[in-house]
Amino acid sequence: MKKKTWGLAMTSVILTSLVLSGCGAGSTGTGASAAPSSGSGTAVPGKKTTIEFWAAAITPEREAFWKSVTTDFMAKNPDITINYLGVPGDLSAYNQKVNVALSAGQAPDLINNFTSDLVGRGVLEPLDDYIAKWSGKDKITPGAIASIKAADPKGGKIYGLPYGVQPWIMWYRPDWLKEANLPEPRTWDQFLDDAKKLTDKSKGKFGYGIRGGAGSANTLEMLMYSYSGITNYFTKDGKATINDPLHVEFLDKYLGGYNVYTPEDDLGKGWTELAASFQSGKVGMIFHNLGSASAHEKAFTNDLSKFSAAAFPKSVKGYNVHPGVTPTSMLMLKSSKNKDAVWKFMTYFVENHNGAYGKLYGEIPPNTAAMKEDWIQKIPYMKTGADLMASTETKFTDNPVYLPNYSNIQLNMEPMIQKVMAKKINAIELLDEWAKQLETAKADFDAANKGK
Repeated sequence: MKKKTWGLAMTSVILTSLVLSGCGAGSTGTGASAAPSSGSGTAVPGKKTTIEFWAAAITPEREAFWKSVTTDFMAKNPDITINYLGVPGDLSAYNQKVNVALSAGQAPDLINNFTSDLVGRGVLEPLDDYIAKWSGKDKITPGAIASIKAADPKGGKIYGLPYGVQPWIMWYRPDWLKEANLPEPRTWDQFLDDAKKLTDKSKGKFGYGIRGGAGSANTLEMLMYSYSGITNYFTKDGKATINDPLHVEFLDKYLGGYNVYTPEDDLGKGWTELAASFQSGKVGMIFHNLGSASAHEKAFTNDLSKFSAAAFPKSVKGYNVHPGVTPTSMLMLKSSKNKDAVWKFMTYFVENHNGAYGKLYGEIPPNTAAMKEDWIQKIPYMKTGADLMASTETKFTDNPVYLPNYSNIQLNMEPMIQKVMAKKINAIELLDEWAKQLETAKADFDAANKGK
């Protein structure tokens, strides 16, 4: 379920190797009874209500999980029946099924894969009023709500109830740092200093690895903003911030380390190749999300002395900046005739099964109560992700996921990033072109939505 910022953000990949277990006892969803009526969605006391829920990217383990959730809910709410459908395969197959149903006027009441076009098409029910009157709202991290709001560039409405995210982090080799008597890098200066001291080309060891192939632009965006401390992609007058001088400065340092403190073959590496470099002992530090934890566990046979996680180094302004990654969310369709019942199920799931979901899918629940469960607190890299998301000091970028061309622009930049690494063009040329394309996309979007 690719998500771009919890703000909380996260593209993307899903960790499925962790074992499913139940979460602690919690509310039975009675907080949902305070939700406002929204016209056609008002439940009638004593009347049997049926709602339809489609879940995305289902595997046998996930099928068992969602069936247990719906069965548990119906046992406690006998007046509500849930017709559950698990859709196997990748997200494109799920999105196609949802789109066909929307076009035919036969959409389910509830889905769980967010795509930015759903907001623009007006098919989602805003949840602001529901959340405002929900007794569990204070248990959802503010960053998660902020990320959902960022998906609506016009009104900043909340179109989903968040329940999972995969934070982006820095994976590093603690054994390498210990042997070299170096600190875990907390700032970008420390990162670059550690990289220099960890590099020993005679032994085939390099301080860090760069994702120079597929996915390079997406990763580089995150790192640039984490360095500068800038959180807005555009100024009020529509100018892109991606070519800010601090981003030029960062690329000169970070990409400038290519083939000096990084392997030469980084030029074409996608995620799989970059992970292999880390796991084989070729590089000491890389950047990715928590979804890669299972692969690291397997490669290092669960030896936590050989791999660990940390937040991105602090920005030059002294605080942590995390990329905006839209969290996994429950989405209520505007066409639903039973909105109160849908809301009751949504909140019941988040209050009672959020921890079990996170453990199965390898995602951090934005529910602060679920964050306290042992499977997060006792696994160092999961605790790192949870602490980062829950911290009031973490700032999140407002990635313009609402722009139809946003992903295409990133693809356009990937060959240019390789040219910067190969020193065929400079960082300013790359970032000026990047800014130009973003500004054009935003101007087109604003013009198309003017007056709407």
